[in-house]
Amino acid sequence: RFEPFSIKSYWQSLIQRPLGQGNKNGLSRLQVLMATISLRRTKEKSLTGLPAKTVETCYVELSPEERQLYDHMEGEAKGVVQNLINSGSLMRNYSTVLSIILRLRQICDDISLCPPELRSFTTSTSIEDVTGRPELLQKLVAVLQDGEDFDCPICISPPKDIIITRCAHIFCRACILQALQRSKPLCPLCRGSLTQSDLYNAPPPPPDASNTDEEDTKSSTKSSKVSALLSLLMASRQENPNTKSVVFSQFRKMLLLLEIPLKAAGFTILRLDGAMTVSKRTQVIKDFGNSELTGPVVLLASLKASGAGINLTAASRVYLLEPWWNPAVEEQAMDRIHRIGQTQEVKMIRMIARNSIEERVLELQQKKKNLANEAFKRRHRKDQREVNVEDVIALMSL
Repeated sequence: RFEPFSIKSYWQSLIQRPLGQGNKNGLSRLQVLMATISLRRTKEKSLTGLPAKTVETCYVELSPEERQLYDHMEGEAKGVVQNLINSGSLMRNYSTVLSIILRLRQICDDISLCPPELRSFTTSTSIEDVTGRPELLQKLVAVLQDGEDFDCPICISPPKDIIITRCAHIFCRACILQALQRSKPLCPLCRGSLTQSDLYNAPPPPPDASNTDEEDTKSSTKSSKVSALLSLLMASRQENPNTKSVVFSQFRKMLLLLEIPLKAAGFTILRLDGAMTVSKRTQVIKDFGNSELTGPVVLLASLKASGAGINLTAASRVYLLEPWWNPAVEEQAMDRIHRIGQTQEVKMIRMIARNSIEERVLELQQKKKNLANEAFKRRHRKDQREVNVEDVIALMSL
């Protein structure tokens, strides 16, 4: 413990409250504190023998069909979000906000990720309550299964053993149970009354499926982002036929949709996602690193299945199909490839749909990076939360 900052009242008065009020003294004290008690060793300083790494951004123009659908849904979403803001119930409609953001991001990848039945948004000015409302619980489950870019608001990490509260918020089981140990248990997000009987287990991920139906495969070939990815991969193959590449996406269905068009283009495909068993994931990583596997090899990977400890140094090209909320998550993805053992120069490409929510996610990323740099590469937990009211306003261009 580092007195007096380990005393909650001192911490709040000297650091937390001034930071929340925008007082520079709070930031200055935090910087001095971090410099005093921390030893900072960055990757750039400690791993000087690594080959060069370049990061580029590839902007993709949506097709007329994609643009029309995106603009229509974004216009509808703006109206919904503005009404929630006006009524002061934005964070009480957490599942609606998550669904809006998720569907807009899915359209940027491939419109088949967002089928017609999911292209409308409903809302309420009252607190969302999943008790006795299986359709609302199913809505949250669908959001969890469609994308993995969600953090527990308490530990600011991908949630483990996911719990959905009656007020439609998502936490790690251990985190929310610890939070409910207080004398007056409340939801950490909406501050509504909450007990253990108000917690619901999220179902396990869907079973592994190696094939997609023909309709989904056809729709994926029309995706502007898939076409752009194919062009980049073929250009890389022309430079070096034995280049191994990793394509990261937060959408498991997107990884499935990519398989057939990439195979048709002559690439050897491996897939690594969270629905696979541990033994199968281990085998995929081993196969990808096998030097006898030559030719243009592409690993389609979800970040959740490619966490700490995974070594993908056999690759020299990385493609991020979507931007993540937390820039540190993207850095983690890149570090699976650019790490000790890498012998080639590494090129990483972010793929961003132009004039879309993805560009605004990039702006939020830069904001988070600036906050981290100001506080000695550390951020206050409140600023790490996946999305707050100010972020939603920025994302929706309100």
